Amino acid sequence: MSILLEFEKEMLENLLEDDCLMITSRGMTLEKVVTEFIRTYNAPSNLVFIINASNKETNFILQSLTIGSKPDDFHPRSVTSEYSVNERKKLYLDGGIIFVTSRILVVDMLLERIPLDLITGLIVFKAHKIEDECQEAFILRLYRMKNKTGFIKGFSNFPSAFVGGFSRIDRIMRFLFVKKLYLWPRFHASVNASLGSRAKPEVIEIRLSLSEHMKNIQFAIMDLISMCLKEISKANVSFVVDIDELTAENAISPGFDKYLRKQFDPVWHQLNYRTKRLIDDLKLLGRLLLSLTDDDCITFYKIIKSIRDNIKIDAKVSDWIFWEPAEILFVSSKNRVIDFVQNASDKHIEMNGKWNSFVDIVDEINQEISKKETDTHVMIVVNDDRTILKLQDVLDKGPKTVLNEIYIKSKSILGDIVRTNVQADDDIELNNPPAKRRRTIELDPGIVTLTQIVRHYDQLEEENKKVGQLHLHYHASSEGYLRFEEQLIQYEPEYFILYDPDMGTIRQIELYQACKMSPEQAKVYFFMYDGSSEEQKYLTSLRKEKEAFESLIKAKASMVVPENRDGKTGDNPDLIRLSFTQEVSTRQAGGQQTQESTKQLVIVDMREFRSSLPSLIHKRGIDIEPVTIEIGDYILTPETCVERKSISDLIGSLNNGRLYNQCSAMTRHYKRSIILIEFDQNKSFNFKGKYWGLGARRSETDNLDVMAKLVILTLHFPLVRIIWSPSPHFSAEVFEYLKQDKEQPSAEKAISISQEQLPAEHFLDKYDVGAKNLLLNLPGVNLYNVYAIMNKVKCFADLVELKKDQLNEILHSEQNTNALYDCLHSNLITSCANDQLELAKAAKKSVFKKIKKK
Repeated sequence: MSILLEFEKEMLENLLEDDCLMITSRGMTLEKVVTEFIRTYNAPSNLVFIINASNKETNFILQSLTIGSKPDDFHPRSVTSEYSVNERKKLYLDGGIIFVTSRILVVDMLLERIPLDLITGLIVFKAHKIEDECQEAFILRLYRMKNKTGFIKGFSNFPSAFVGGFSRIDRIMRFLFVKKLYLWPRFHASVNASLGSRAKPEVIEIRLSLSEHMKNIQFAIMDLISMCLKEISKANVSFVVDIDELTAENAISPGFDKYLRKQFDPVWHQLNYRTKRLIDDLKLLGRLLLSLTDDDCITFYKIIKSIRDNIKIDAKVSDWIFWEPAEILFVSSKNRVIDFVQNASDKHIEMNGKWNSFVDIVDEINQEISKKETDTHVMIVVNDDRTILKLQDVLDKGPKTVLNEIYIKSKSILGDIVRTNVQADDDIELNNPPAKRRRTIELDPGIVTLTQIVRHYDQLEEENKKVGQLHLHYHASSEGYLRFEEQLIQYEPEYFILYDPDMGTIRQIELYQACKMSPEQAKVYFFMYDGSSEEQKYLTSLRKEKEAFESLIKAKASMVVPENRDGKTGDNPDLIRLSFTQEVSTRQAGGQQTQESTKQLVIVDMREFRSSLPSLIHKRGIDIEPVTIEIGDYILTPETCVERKSISDLIGSLNNGRLYNQCSAMTRHYKRSIILIEFDQNKSFNFKGKYWGLGARRSETDNLDVMAKLVILTLHFPLVRIIWSPSPHFSAEVFEYLKQDKEQPSAEKAISISQEQLPAEHFLDKYDVGAKNLLLNLPGVNLYNVYAIMNKVKCFADLVELKKDQLNEILHSEQNTNALYDCLHSNLITSCANDQLELAKAAKKSVFKKIKKK
């Protein structure tokens, strides 16, 4: 059992009291409290489901629960698609804690494989993602409709996600069916008291100064970002809801990209090309700002040079390239690489300040632990894996050697700089001091002298006499905070090097100090460029989280919670399904009339439960039965089949031909085949909208290509109908309309239909599809007479033997008869020769006319 601090015990008490939503700051390791809460219910007599948890969260909690447990203890299980139906039923009946995916749980609930009334409770991770149409909200609604006693607990450590929109926190609590809200920011009194009573880590700030060139580049990029934002605001005043948010300070924050999506997705097709290009430019400038402090000067210059070299005169170019700050950006980037101090021969390359400081800090730690007899572990926190590889290279070879290697490899790209400074390479190499290395010395490759070999083995022998060793462990923030927590438990480091600052990581180190290191102090080296965008980004994240909690505290104070919010007592409006039953009237003897209500049913393919449409159909009072069907996604009636396509799926299906095969199968087995093209309700209802999941920007030509393929598809399958839906809500409403006064589908029949089978009762499918398609390609044959031919003629050989009058009796049209008869009986070679003669005559006539005019 892990050690809980005083405020964490208080959080656990909150969870044990009421159904609630708990929101904490980033880095507060909410999973540790959740683990202890789960431990109290980990018994066969309980049945608790944990939903919306990632694989990392699941593995972390499972590993935490196994620490200190006995082999015969009851352990939680994780249910995936690898389990069969019978295996899942057995797991549910055995009880305990079960991690399960939302798709599996909602299907098992609908098919009544789970005893809903026996469920002890539900635990919902990432509660900030709960929306009305999501699968988790569907699960909670099904659960609360049949279980009025079980608990519901929601957790989140993204406070900023609950701010924005109209009463967002209130809506999420309504979907969770909870009445209590617990907020645990870092400035909470209990948190401050708990951490303040223990020793704090010793923090050493390594504040680095930006060079003059870096300052000029940063100011230039910030000016370009501000100018881009002004142009966007000026051109789209009616589309931007909150213009005050379009600032350079917010533009460098991590969530600004999501803000732009939210603002412009619904109106993307109405934006002009210049605005769309400016939005892409903002992303590029943001990446340049990040690269300025992360990369070396040569790598940064290569990025800038590639942007400038890709400018084409006949192409549409970004506006910012021709603005005044852009020239400062290009010139300063070049001068960082080669700076002429006095003359061309006196040259030096600007070094990355963090590299030198990083090597110095590692050497300093090395000296501090030189007399220790135990191993020392150091955690190095960076942004990504690329930085890890670069730092390992810097420690092995030295900063200047690494930079020199990059310079030599980049000669072909640097071009003009290399040509004007040919002698520079030798100067750089000769002026390099000996590289600072790790304690473990490796023999340099290549030719070595006997003295070097003897010296190397002497060093190894001296190293082996020492007991304490320095171990460097790297953590990339992109791997997630749980991975960092696992590394803290595994290595128990005494030193931390925060190469790239991260708010959540700093708080994790605080908690680690309070739990593990107290009263000893962990030593933290905090790297940051003074006055840089890196510092501003870090401070902005702190400010935004504080403002989010302050907003949530005000919302909680003024929140009015209905008594029936939890759905346990009274009538909760969110648990009431719309009544949609089909009235069937029959007249009987004596003039009496009786009415029978038929419950509506829709057959839904299992794979469709990744979308929100099944949830909305169920909410409208229509029962849904999940099964695995081969043809179609939704069976509305015995004769109506629907294939649902999102925009990205539609484009992919049209490109690879899958949609053609699906339409072919649907038309052969169902009288009414429908393609439902469903747009994202948060994006524009237009093919010109921006669909972020498709990757590169799609041009007007791509849009026309999609429409052209759809037209061709409808020509091939004229009986297929297309429904254009702007949102899943509209799709559910259309389904309800299509089912009115119709017979209910059969799940057994839908499962039995496959692409290899052809139903004999369907008059359209008793003929060979290939033969029908061949006939339709002949002149004079259309949809109105193709079945007359197929009914009266056995094969193509018989069709060719028919006389013209016999053919006319079948087609009832002289024009069609002549066209088809001539096609079947004309000599191909003679026809081609006649065509060539006609073309030659026409050419001669045109030449004669020209001569006559002259």
